[in-house]
Amino acid sequence: MLVYYTSVFKLHIPPYRHPEAPDRLDFLLKGVEEAGGVVVEPRLRDDVWSLIALAHDASYIDYIKKLCREEAAVVDGDTYVSKGTCDAASTAVSAAVEAVDKKQTALIASRPPGHHAGVAGRALTAPTQGFCIFNTAAIAALYRGEGVAVLDIDVHHGNGTQEILYDRDLLYISIHQDPNTLYPGTGFPDEVGRGRGEGYNVNIPLPPHTGDDVYIKVFEDVVMPIVRQYAPGLVIVSLGWDAHREDPLAQLELSLKSYLYVFDSLLKLQIPLVVVLEGGYNREVIKKGTYALIKLVDRGVFTPGESQTTTQPHVLKRAESMVSEVKRHVGRFWRL
Repeated sequence: MLVYYTSVFKLHIPPYRHPEAPDRLDFLLKGVEEAGGVVVEPRLRDDVWSLIALAHDASYIDYIKKLCREEAAVVDGDTYVSKGTCDAASTAVSAAVEAVDKKQTALIASRPPGHHAGVAGRALTAPTQGFCIFNTAAIAALYRGEGVAVLDIDVHHGNGTQEILYDRDLLYISIHQDPNTLYPGTGFPDEVGRGRGEGYNVNIPLPPHTGDDVYIKVFEDVVMPIVRQYAPGLVIVSLGWDAHREDPLAQLELSLKSYLYVFDSLLKLQIPLVVVLEGGYNREVIKKGTYALIKLVDRGVFTPGESQTTTQPHVLKRAESMVSEVKRHVGRFWRL
């Protein structure tokens, strides 16, 4: 598994104490090193701004460029821009597109994250951009075009990715915490796409405190059947480690077993995976998760190093009801 990393990704620097900070990548790199992963430095593409324009309005791109010329700026209460933000974000896009071109399984160890960034910044009804600047996963999907699927396993719904891909026949699946309980408040089962994209947008919300048992079953019973029917030539994964039980910003109760199950299932499709780092704010989880991911991809070793979590009965009942609703909406388009 190639790991795309450059110190440029650390030039996106918060002007105040912030959970999405450069040291996240220090812990990721420790995991890469301990697993014996291969790090490559991405090249900034000459056409990167035209690639970013595949997903974002020119006015929004110009606005971010303007903010990058300031010493420190704030887009909103959650999202900041520094002088190095444009370099970091455009290099992240360059890295993802390079990985798509190479058709090799790769981890884009970049920041800032992107899946909450919509066409013009804030997406759908979200109050903020949720730490995100440019939507790397959506840009890479639009660059690849036909036959690409985007799977979002960040604990927060990828409202920006949904907005950008909503009327396109590119498969987008998001598994996330119930939007009634967590930012950005979108990602309900009846949001299935529009026009040519109808049926290609799949939202699977899960109640707080959902454990591995439910998550793995949902992935096996809903996600993989849809992915197999779509038969993608490439899967882009928006990877957030924040669905882990030790993350401070959300309330799902996953161990690393769920994450490895997801990747093991996708690897069995024998197609390239381009994995883009999104959220995840417990530094030790980032390190341990990256280590386990690389061991799985490079050596086929399934070692979560954590006990499986079990969903409590009262949560299980709510989860089963949500999954039934998902199947009711999605079952009109896919055999489940």
